Order: sequence, then C-alpha cells, then structure tokens
Amino acid sequence: MGRRMIIAAAAVALVCAGTALAGGWATVKLSSLPKGLAAGEPWVVDLTVLQHGLATQPLCCLSPTVTIRKVAVRAPSAGAPVRKTFRARPTGKIGVYRAHVVFPSAGTWRFEVWDGFTRYGGARTHTFAPVTIAPPGA
Repeated sequence: MGRRMIIAAAAVALVCAGTALAGGWATVKLSSLPKGLAAGEPWVVDLTVLQHGLATQPLCCLSPTVTIRKVAVRAPSAGAPVRKTFRARPTGKIGVYRAHVVFPSAGTWRFEVWDGFTRYGGARTHTFAPVTIAPPGA
C-alpha cells in the first residue's frame, strides 16, 4: 500500500507541475508582413499577443517591440549592421499592439517581435522570414 501511495503522489506532483507551467509563454500574430514596401515607407503592423495554452486569451499590459536588422553584405565597405527597434503601443483592444516600423534603406532585412510577456519568465523573441525592401520611390 505504501508503494502505491508514493507512485500516486509522484504522478499528482508531475501533473500539477505541468499545469502550473502551462501558458507561461505567448504567441504573436501579425496583421501584415512588410512585403512590397520601399525604403522609408511605414509598415504599420498590429501584433496580437495571445497566451499559449489559452489560444483565445489576449494579453494586456505588455510592451512588445519589433526589431529590424539589415542582412549584412560581405564586403569591406559594408560597415556596422543596421539594427532598429520600434515599440508597439496598445490599440485599445486587449492583446493588440500597433507598431510603426520604417526600413531606412533598400535590401534584405530580418525582423523579429519580442512579445514582452515577462510573467513566469516566459518572454520570447519571435523571428520571421527575411524580406526584401525596395529602393525609395520604387
């Protein structure tokens, strides 16, 4: 009987531990991608931040950011990589934040979203496929 109690207690502990950690990170949905943009044009994007495990639970009171990085060209004159971060602000709809992002030059850019969900130590950076930004006026 004692051995069964220990096994049962261990099973309960494992289930409870998993439940306590469930939903400790977020997913991010974008309203659009920066495809077809020219350098200097604003990309206005809404970020919807949802708690994982509760796919319909929007997260309020966060400070997500969008960071862009120009893909380095391997040339001596390439200089330091260009990196800019844009803060997303609440839209008035819970869990939805809006960022105004401007790619300063043409070329291939990477972008990522830091969700700002620091509760439970679960904040993550969500990366997306690189995009090509056209020259100004293109």
